[in-house]
Amino acid sequence: MVSRDLVGRFAAGAVAAGAEVVRAPDLAAALAVAARLFAEAKVARALASRPVQAEAVASGLAVALPEDVEAIAAADAALVSADFGAAETGTLVRLDEGDEEKLAWTLPPLCVCLLDCGRIVPDLQSLAGTMADHLARPGIPGPQVSLVTGPSRTADIENQLTIGVQGPARLVVVLVGGKGGWRP
Repeated sequence: MVSRDLVGRFAAGAVAAGAEVVRAPDLAAALAVAARLFAEAKVARALASRPVQAEAVASGLAVALPEDVEAIAAADAALVSADFGAAETGTLVRLDEGDEEKLAWTLPPLCVCLLDCGRIVPDLQSLAGTMADHLARPGIPGPQVSLVTGPSRTADIENQLTIGVQGPARLVVVLVGGKGGWRP
């Protein structure tokens, strides 16, 4: 059973960090949300991370796998999935297996991230062992952990805040499920 308190806390934290949060009862509805967002943003080139690419294509979304840095940088949007969410801060957690997965999160100006409500934990400390185990996994050339809390933001010496300089200017988190959730 998914804790509504954790889901609500996660959503509040993500919104406070500048992300948009949408609920979807299942994967089909989540992919429909992504399709609507891509259409509204007039996305010409979209990519999807490996865990969601096959389902996205099957649903009619025209998305490619992130093949290289140039293709990822040229994309208008990305559809990705998070492995976990931390309710305390609204942080998305992805256990990446290489640079292409990480760059799919960070280079396109619009990032739509699917998160199974059943994968929301109270805080990042709850995932410390999982993250350490991932980073120590043999057979993965470049294991990494991505922590994403809201769209990219940076400030200059005069504290002028700019959104989207070093990552997506718009982050939309689609919370999937609620009764059993979803997992790519």
